[in-house]
Amino acid sequence: MKRLQVAALAALVAALCGCAASGERSCAVNGAEAPAAQALEATERASSLPPLKVGVFADKGPGGIGAIEWFRIVQESPDMELTLLDGAAVRAGGLDGLDVFVMPGGASQTEFRSLGTNGVERMKAFVRNGGGYIGTCAGCCLLMDGPVNRARMMPWLSKASEGHTLFLNFKLNEKGAKAMGLKPGDHTMRFHGGPFLRPTTNVIEGANIESWGVFDAEATVKGRLDKKKGMYGATALVGGTYGKGRVFATSAHPEYFDSTLYIVRGAFRYVTGREVRFPKRLRRPGAISVGFIAKGISGVETAETALAFAAAKDMDLVLIDMDGIFQRRLDHIDALVVTSDAPKNNKTLAAAIADFAARGGKVVGYGTGREALPPGGVECGSREEAVKAVRALFR
Repeated sequence: MKRLQVAALAALVAALCGCAASGERSCAVNGAEAPAAQALEATERASSLPPLKVGVFADKGPGGIGAIEWFRIVQESPDMELTLLDGAAVRAGGLDGLDVFVMPGGASQTEFRSLGTNGVERMKAFVRNGGGYIGTCAGCCLLMDGPVNRARMMPWLSKASEGHTLFLNFKLNEKGAKAMGLKPGDHTMRFHGGPFLRPTTNVIEGANIESWGVFDAEATVKGRLDKKKGMYGATALVGGTYGKGRVFATSAHPEYFDSTLYIVRGAFRYVTGREVRFPKRLRRPGAISVGFIAKGISGVETAETALAFAAAKDMDLVLIDMDGIFQRRLDHIDALVVTSDAPKNNKTLAAAIADFAARGGKVVGYGTGREALPPGGVECGSREEAVKAVRALFR
């Protein structure tokens, strides 16, 4: 769908619901959902429109739970149609006909290299011609104005970062709140390694991307306050236009938890003028609890494997990274799926998987994950085999 079509639909929706012509919505109050009548009306409007065509980048670069959560929330939304794209697909014109391109967190320079120079130019042209862009963490860094391997779509640079996982307070300003249909003020999101943004003085043709919110927190190093990094007051959310398209980017990870998906909804609301829904994930009685090692994942094949387990009606997918290892999530699952060789180079991860298997846990390996299986692990040659193998272990 082209930007003009989306804009026309947005105007119709705004007229029907009595919202301002600017696209402002009253669908959330400090993250809370709208009253029941408004929520029902928004649901009815959304269900009457064709699904948004959303591409999510799945190649070397995006990684961890955040990337898989992006694949899942787009796949599971009744208002979106997911297309998984690697660099080759983008270079071959895979963005044509899409409404939004999502770049998850991970490693921004690796994302740039996976896209390649031609892919980056294709991405820029997509947004410039009316497409939407949503980037989190590395997906925000990718757009920056340097130093190297950056798309240079916004006049912002990172002055520092913080490598630890934190749950931070952010201050959303009036401009960002109005654009996203949220309340200004305090919002809390997961943060891990994103940029502390500062504006540059360079002029980037077609870019009008402004600060929408700042960090209301200070960085720490090994538990100690580190004011030198300058996190407090630095920009953490930006939004605006690039050519005819709209951009939302943040240092944080609103895709990680149900409690912050309202930020993701606000991002889609801004870049498309549309409301999107994310069904609640409920524990299925009697379901097999399947852990999925998210560290080291990359590529469309891995993404499709995670989505296959997420879609299985008799399974509950639990995504596990290094934080999850320390939080002992392996103590509460029935089976573990390993799709990368990350445990070969990570002693902590390898030991956790070995301990899980030693106390009777079932481990299934697929792809390069077969190289990291403990004794007794089940090797699989395809994602279909992996799903069937887990199911067979509990019959």
